[in-house]
Amino acid sequence: MNYEPVFKIDYGNIFITDLFIRSFVDADAIVTIRNRKWEFFLSKSNLDKYAEEGYKFALEGNKYKEFGKKHLIFIERFKQLKEINIENLDKKGFLKFLDKFKDFAVDFRDVYKETEFFYFTKIEKELNEFIKGRFSLQDLLSNKVEIIFWPEKIRKLAEYIIGVQYLKFEYRRLLNDIFLGKNSFASKILNQLVVKTGREDATSMTIEEVKACLNGKQIKYFSDRHIYSFINWNKEKQEVNIISGGDAYKKMREFDRYIPKNEVIGTPSCKGIVKGEAKIITRVPSTEYETFLKSTKRYILISDTTGPEFMPAIEKAAAIVTDEGGMMSHAAILSREFDIPCVVGTKYATKVFKDGDKIEVNANKGVVRKINPI
Repeated sequence: MNYEPVFKIDYGNIFITDLFIRSFVDADAIVTIRNRKWEFFLSKSNLDKYAEEGYKFALEGNKYKEFGKKHLIFIERFKQLKEINIENLDKKGFLKFLDKFKDFAVDFRDVYKETEFFYFTKIEKELNEFIKGRFSLQDLLSNKVEIIFWPEKIRKLAEYIIGVQYLKFEYRRLLNDIFLGKNSFASKILNQLVVKTGREDATSMTIEEVKACLNGKQIKYFSDRHIYSFINWNKEKQEVNIISGGDAYKKMREFDRYIPKNEVIGTPSCKGIVKGEAKIITRVPSTEYETFLKSTKRYILISDTTGPEFMPAIEKAAAIVTDEGGMMSHAAILSREFDIPCVVGTKYATKVFKDGDKIEVNANKGVVRKINPI
């Protein structure tokens, strides 16, 4: 398959997709929505392109400082947006607000994208080749290695990746506040889309469709879009292209052909071998999450990705397995801090395993498999 799964969200919609995909208009990205479950795909060639860009960022030497400065600017812009009482805005005022939020959201995602794991794959590969046989990339990222006398290029790569991994945490916290979860700012906006338009399907509209609806135009009903949608960017029209219903389902079935049955392979971010019971958690808060925290049993935590909201679960986990990420992902960094065996970037773990499966996590080799599969 030319496309690889990159991100997953347990609940997604067209409105947020329209904002998100604008940061990937040059990448022929694909988004699928299946019974509200959202998944994002990039081609192997574009993943390689982003890896090359990230490699150049590291050698240029000023990207880390740039990330830090922009983070402060985003915090201030977000603060100004939150001060707007959107519940009290009339339709005209809400339209102006949507334009302002769109500009902010796209600007933020354009920068946040450059901290994603796929921007670091070439850096990680070159560092692994340099340190092979002496110590691990895990040791390097945990600041256990002296790099002052390394060759200049390799040292720059190491300094960049060590520094950005912690700044990524701050960006992830801001991402959560803006977009993710029931208490996010985006959730508040989505609620107001329904109120202002008087349409229950407002979150299944694109930004332009919402604006047209608010301006009094007749917009057809889009209730089917959250069931099956196949979405990409139309470069000619400069807008999202949405295929829904049976046609979308047929396209998505092509991706399902590549899901393995009993094991997944990813990147080991903290070594160790653990056998135990799988617990799938893709949303926080959730019933599954609360059960995990209350249990005295140490489960193997399997998720699409993790963020700061997962911290209590990570501390209790016997091992961590994620669909997304690389050595710079949240799960990878915390696994090293807490010395928890971890395999990231498996792509399909949440689809291959289910709650209660007896599995083995071999974080020395990056392999996670079912024990005695039926």
